[in-house]
Parts: sequence; C-alpha cells; structure tokens
Amino acid sequence: MSIKEPIAIVGIGCRFPSNVVDAESFWRLLIENRSGVGEVPKDRWNNDRFYHPDNQVDGRIHTKRAAMVDHIDQFDADFFGISPREAMRMDPQQRWLLEITWEAMDDAGLVPSQLRGSNTGVMVGLSGGG
Repeated sequence: MSIKEPIAIVGIGCRFPSNVVDAESFWRLLIENRSGVGEVPKDRWNNDRFYHPDNQVDGRIHTKRAAMVDHIDQFDADFFGISPREAMRMDPQQRWLLEITWEAMDDAGLVPSQLRGSNTGVMVGLSGGG
C-alpha cells in the first residue's frame, strides 16, 4: 500500500537534558550550540562519594558529568485516569510517553477526543544511554 497523500508534522513534545521541555527550548539548545551534559546535581547523588578518576577502579563512577533530565518524579496520574498505585509502578518512560504525546497534541492544537477514527499517528523516538 502506498501513501498518496502528504504527511504533516503539526505538533511536537519532547524532554531532553538541560531543561528542554518543548520545541522552543529544544531550538534554543540547538542554536546556542549548548550540550545537555553537565555536572551531576547534588540532589541526584554524592559525586564525591562515588567518583574516582581511575577507570580501572571497580565499583566507582569515572565522571562527574551526565545528561540529566529534570522532573522525572513528577506525573499527574489523575489527569490520565491512572491510580497513584499504578503510576508508582509504571516505568518513568511510560509516564513521559503519555505526557509528551498529550503535549504534542496540544502543541498541534488538536483535541485528542476528536481524533477517534481519523488517520492520525504519533511518532515516538526514545533513547537510553549507559
């Protein structure tokens, strides 16, 4: 089956390190040529306790920098009709997928309840590093 009609990207939602939470902040990160990598915030873990400069030393981390995404712990489960108990057990990426999909629809000016039966799709890209 070939697609004969044009495809349009009409909305975007995103989360990236360096407090990138929407198309505008993503664009600023790009045009300012900034990196999302920075010093690990003190509220994440104690860098001095776990860091060691020698990568041959087992059980230690070998950098004080990371690409950290903010507010991973914040999710409005009620908004999505999800019980607090279920939300606690969900993978954070699942919670973000719900939020960011909603934001992309909002960015496009679409009302999700009016999309039933339409030829609408949400394209998703996820990445995890290690």
